[in-house]
Amino acid sequence: MKIISDNNVKNNKIITKEEMELILQTETPEIYEVIRVIEGKTVFLEEHFDRMNESIRLSGNNDKLDFYEYKSSAELLIRENNLKNCNIRVSYYNKDYPVSLFYFIESYYPSKEEFKEGIHTVTIEIERKNPNVKSYQREFKDKLARIMKENNAFEVILLNSDGTVSEGSRSNVFFVKGNKLITSPDSAVLLGVTRSKVVSLCEKNSIEVERRRVKLEELKDFDAAFITGTSNDVLPINTVDSMVYNSSDNEVVKRVSELYLEEVMKEVKR
Repeated sequence: MKIISDNNVKNNKIITKEEMELILQTETPEIYEVIRVIEGKTVFLEEHFDRMNESIRLSGNNDKLDFYEYKSSAELLIRENNLKNCNIRVSYYNKDYPVSLFYFIESYYPSKEEFKEGIHTVTIEIERKNPNVKSYQREFKDKLARIMKENNAFEVILLNSDGTVSEGSRSNVFFVKGNKLITSPDSAVLLGVTRSKVVSLCEKNSIEVERRRVKLEELKDFDAAFITGTSNDVLPINTVDSMVYNSSDNEVVKRVSELYLEEVMKEVKR
């Protein structure tokens, strides 16, 4: 994770890049959010704020963030840096008093080719400690990064000990069967903001979404698959291990992607 903003925000006040790097070297903020900025506008800020508060609550902390301070910090960061299309990382910890950090990080967005061709993914049996909490676990992240590099994979799909699919290491996963989407139960995954938007948009547009446990051996029976995430939007999957899908040309995947991108543009123009 590389900080790319010269001016950063700690508890709604500007600090330098060097000060932010020192804080992150000496403290261990486990709770975090990543917020997309497009044309200088935050995307789905309220939803990210709500999820961060929920992560704090589920982690056993009684603190509660204030939305107007959260919004003000994000706007201050954008205003103080010449970065209009990037990701904000918000980190939180409590050491004697609650601390919220806002800083721009180096971000990767899938290429046009990756959206057109779909991505390669691999599976591994590993479970998060608490899937509903967006927390930073260095050992977990480093292990999955090694697996992706070794397999030239864009994403790792996590499997539970019972052989069911949960989610991606940094995304949520959907499968397509006919005109229906299938995804893991809410209780078993991180409730991604993009995932929630996709589910809501599908329900409003008569696309059925079924939340249930998906067995690994079922994957061969699906028509298509995709991942969702702050940087990934709706990104088609081409392969899961050696299993091949033609997800980029699937009409349901294309429709879901269109609906989501329209919602993003509404948010940016609002």
